[in-house]
Amino acid sequence: MIPHRCVITSPSLFGPACCGREATTYDRARKAWLCPEHAKERLCEFCQAERAWARLCYLNDEVLCEVWLCAGCAGFMWRR
Repeated sequence: MIPHRCVITSPSLFGPACCGREATTYDRARKAWLCPEHAKERLCEFCQAERAWARLCYLNDEVLCEVWLCAGCAGFMWRR
């Protein structure tokens, strides 16, 4: 089996370059694989605009599922 590679691009001297490390986590918002270091930067699976902040677990037909959401989509309000 061919290992998955991280698809996160970062700027370099020669333009954008892929991380290329072995990936272990699939990010459903990006529809791509991430290495352990970039797995902390998951996107919200609902709005795909902000970084995920909360992991919510729920039962779907007796199967435990999880979804990663930003604070706004998770329903958290900020107080000042």
